Amino acid sequence: MYELLVLSLLMKFPLHAYLISKISNDTIGPWEQVSRGTLSTLLNKLDKAGLIQAADPGIVPFPTDRPSRTFEITNNGRDRFFELMMDTKKNLGNYQKIFHIKSIYLDFLSDEDQLYLVNHYINYCQTAIDHIKAQQLEFDENPEQVKSIQDSSFYRTIESLMHLNAEQWKLERQWASHLKEQIIISLKNEKRKEHSNDTGMDSG
Repeated sequence: MYELLVLSLLMKFPLHAYLISKISNDTIGPWEQVSRGTLSTLLNKLDKAGLIQAADPGIVPFPTDRPSRTFEITNNGRDRFFELMMDTKKNLGNYQKIFHIKSIYLDFLSDEDQLYLVNHYINYCQTAIDHIKAQQLEFDENPEQVKSIQDSSFYRTIESLMHLNAEQWKLERQWASHLKEQIIISLKNEKRKEHSNDTGMDSG
């Protein structure tokens, strides 16, 4: 996740190391933070791998008097960024956080790739909802198994947590569906422009 976050930030513009740290922690915070040691190790690793390189501090859009290393992404780093963006198989247990990062940088992808990622996330949310529904159904279809604890706070809390989790995933799915609508609108607008340009060329 941290590799994707750093490369994503550098896709926008070169940055001082301390700004990479600040923006990263603002993005994933408040409870999860990238330590200076972890970030420094990652930056050195990406630099050695040829994914990022030292950059001229003068081209950073946020000037500072603070001494700090400055990095920019390389062509290989861009390739790695696209690879990480399109990966939908690794870290599924943490994919909600990963997709939240991806969603910020979807504009670097083609509309088709954006749709692929968003559709995958909608299905990811639906899988979570279906899993919770299956658990609830198991309770409903086997009342004898839960009869002894049905009136306990333990059972009521489990039920309320399942309901809470289902509602949270429904909100995630709704948000992702809104992203999808925006991408489809963008696709339609592009097709209209292309059609308009083609028509204009034909008229000329």
